[in-house]
Amino acid sequence: MSQSTDLARAQERFARRQRLVRWRGWLPWAIGGLVVLLGGITVWLFYFSSVLAVSGVKVAGADTVPEATITQVAAAPIGTPLAKVDLTAIAERVRTIQSVADAQVTRAWPNQLKIVVTERVAVVVVTDGSNFELVDATGVAFKTVPAKPDGLPEALVVGTRRQVTIRSVVTVSAALPATLRSQVESISATSPDSITLNLGSKVKVVWGSADDSERKAEVLSVLMKRDAKVYDVSAPDLPVTKGEKK
Repeated sequence: MSQSTDLARAQERFARRQRLVRWRGWLPWAIGGLVVLLGGITVWLFYFSSVLAVSGVKVAGADTVPEATITQVAAAPIGTPLAKVDLTAIAERVRTIQSVADAQVTRAWPNQLKIVVTERVAVVVVTDGSNFELVDATGVAFKTVPAKPDGLPEALVVGTRRQVTIRSVVTVSAALPATLRSQVESISATSPDSITLNLGSKVKVVWGSADDSERKAEVLSVLMKRDAKVYDVSAPDLPVTKGEKK
C-alpha cells in the first residue's frame, strides 16, 4: 500500500513538472501575443477611433485678436484623431494673421488642441499723412488704426523705399533711452539714411541713418545738456548743434 502511494505521488509530481515545462514554453508566446494585442488596441485607439478625436480648440495669449478669428484661421480638423493632426500646419496658418507674431500648437489630451499665440506689440505708429499703421519691433506693419494711439512715437515716412525706411525708424526708436524717447513727438523719414527726430518746442535731432544708433543715442544724451534748436548726430564722432543759446 505504501509503495503504490509513493508511486502515485511520484507520478503526480512528474505530471506537475511536465505541465510547468509546457507552460514555460508557451509563456513567451502568450506574453508576445498579449503585447501585440495591446499594441493593436493602442494604435486603433489613438489613430483610428473617435474616442480621442479632436472635439475643440483652446486659445491662449490672445488679447487684441479675437479668439474666433484664430480658431477660424486655424481650421482645426474636428473629428480627426488627435494623434494624426498636423500641428505645424495649423501653427503656420495662425501665423498668417497680421497681428500674430508667433503661434505654438500642442495636443491637450484627450481631445483638445491648444493654440498659444504671441501678438505683435507696437513700438511706433507710422503715417503717410492720412493712415496710421502700428509697427512692431521687427519693422512689420500689422494693423491700421484711424488715429494715433497715445504713448507711441509717430513716424512720418515718405519715399519709395518705405519698408526699409520703416525698419530703420524702428531701430532708431529702440535705441533711444526711455527718458529721451518720451520727448519725441514725431519722427520724419524720407529715406533710410535721412531720419529726423522732432522734439517739443520745435527742437530737432538730425539722426541720419540707423547705423550706430546706440552710439548716437549716447552722444545725444551728452549733447542735449546744451540748450539748442538742432542737434546733429548723423556723424556721432563729429556732432553739431545749431541755434544754441548764449
